Amino acid sequence: MKNIRSIVSVFTLSFFLSTAAYAQKSIVLSSTTSTEQSGIFGHILPPFEKKTGIQVKVVAVGTGQALDIGRRGDADVVFVHDKVAEEKFVAEGFADKRTEVMFNDFVLLGPKSDPAKVAGGKDIQAAFKKIADSKSTFISRGDKSGTHAAELRYWKGAGMDVSPNMPWYKETGSGMGPALNTASGMNGYILSDR
Repeated sequence: MKNIRSIVSVFTLSFFLSTAAYAQKSIVLSSTTSTEQSGIFGHILPPFEKKTGIQVKVVAVGTGQALDIGRRGDADVVFVHDKVAEEKFVAEGFADKRTEVMFNDFVLLGPKSDPAKVAGGKDIQAAFKKIADSKSTFISRGDKSGTHAAELRYWKGAGMDVSPNMPWYKETGSGMGPALNTASGMNGYILSDR
């Protein structure tokens, strides 16, 4: 609970420091599906709304889409998890600054049968190479999310150029929950937020 309080404090403080937020009765928060599905907004937004009287509308999409919403000026706050894309967003002048509120990391999940023999490995790029070499089914979110961006960096680091044209590489174009269900149903590997 201490961590949630810290996050609430940082999150709320970031809003309090924005005088523009006080001039509005509502704001749009463009965020990731992973963050929204974690349930954190249910903990941090009610105290903020109660204290400020500002209603927050959350638009949950992939990181790329969330940043695009911000680029169009259709979001007051962008809450995503792809540091490289966030820094570019700020450098392009779409935001004044980038503030780290929390972090996430990723895990490689796969079928119990482990056809690529990656279980117990310590090198994610080596695991990705084994998946490709064995042509084991891999499910990608394929949605320009932070998770998708991380996955593509891992493939590149493994020296692999993947595409949906490869029969073993499947893009869902969906959020984390549906992509996990697809991986489970197809006995495939997937990179997931933890």
